[in-house]
Amino acid sequence: MRDQEDGRLSEEELVGTAMMLVVAGHESTVHLLGNSVLALLRHPEQLRLLRERPELVPGAVEEFLQHDTSVERSTSRYAAWDLELGGVPIPRGSMVVVALGSAGHDAPQADGGEVPAALDVTRHAPRHLSFGHGIHYCLGASLARLEATIALRTLLSRVPELEAAAPLDSLDWIGSGIIRGVLSLPVRYRIG
Repeated sequence: MRDQEDGRLSEEELVGTAMMLVVAGHESTVHLLGNSVLALLRHPEQLRLLRERPELVPGAVEEFLQHDTSVERSTSRYAAWDLELGGVPIPRGSMVVVALGSAGHDAPQADGGEVPAALDVTRHAPRHLSFGHGIHYCLGASLARLEATIALRTLLSRVPELEAAAPLDSLDWIGSGIIRGVLSLPVRYRIG
């Protein structure tokens, strides 16, 4: 393999990495956008605020990532040694799965002591693990943020009247456990 000789990825590793980036980047971003629009439909005052102040959109993307992330949990990891995490003993070799969607929802972690579960597109730098952390941090995080910012700005500027076309509590959700999002989000709109 070339990576042992000169540090480059093998053909198999390169193809696998490229496929993972396309699939993971597409699915997670699609559902980030769907979850964001759903949150705005559920909170029309926040939708109105973003329309009035489009400069808030990049920060709002961070809020959407914290509020209802599209990547609900990490892939499986295994403890390399015995440890204790949050008072729970984890023996070496045990499988560990991180609930990424729950990060940042505890009051001590919210900025300014605000209620983290409430959607607030004016909140500054909410803490979330939507893109992972450390060596497992998402390679496509910057691209996902940019795509979401552009898509939401475009939607808000081009579709001034957007509303749900089905009861929001009747939507069907993906059942995979890793990706979180609705199977479809029926909307009605009128272009101004």
